[in-house]
Amino acid sequence: MHVIELVGVTKRFGDVVALNDISVAVDEGETLCVAGPSGSGKTTLLRIVAGLELPDSGKVLINGLYANRKGVYMPPADRKIGMVFQDLALWPHMRVERHLDFVLQAMRLPRQERRARIEDLLEMCRLTGRKRAYPSELSGGQQQRLAIARALAHDPKILLLDEPFANLDAELRQQILAEILRLKRDLAITIVFATHDEHQIEGISSKTLLLQNGEHTLRVREAKP
Repeated sequence: MHVIELVGVTKRFGDVVALNDISVAVDEGETLCVAGPSGSGKTTLLRIVAGLELPDSGKVLINGLYANRKGVYMPPADRKIGMVFQDLALWPHMRVERHLDFVLQAMRLPRQERRARIEDLLEMCRLTGRKRAYPSELSGGQQQRLAIARALAHDPKILLLDEPFANLDAELRQQILAEILRLKRDLAITIVFATHDEHQIEGISSKTLLLQNGEHTLRVREAKP
């Protein structure tokens, strides 16, 4: 069964066609790279998968269930998807642990269960010693890991990453990539990367969807990474 499936998805903003008749399927444990220049529709595609944007036409299925089609809409909270935005969207007034607790409170988990989950997330993303820090007190890599930890707080089956390496130097990019691959392996999670440079994650994607000038091309590797 496909974890994510887009069938003929089209999205316009006024006269601009952001996505044109996109069809792609991603299976459990696969990594899809959505690559293309700025303005090619990468972020729009991720937002449609997450349920933050509605396509003008076409169908979206999550875990075999219709998430978007005529008369059907699955809310983002029901899709079991975590998303890390390009600008990270960290809350400057919240400490690290509060970022995670805020998400867990929305799930109405008991306090003791939330505290245990927070400790697990901090350890998983190697932030245990920084739980009382504000985002401004974190390094670039730590901020990235906090954004990932927050996206994983509700135990998603799919992780969407929008330009996760855009503001990182080459060394830090490799460190964060290694962290993401470790989490993917440990959590058996399906990942979709959006990137302007597919070479940043060359060799790890099961499939690559290239977007450019309203056209798209899908490349599939023979073996999963």
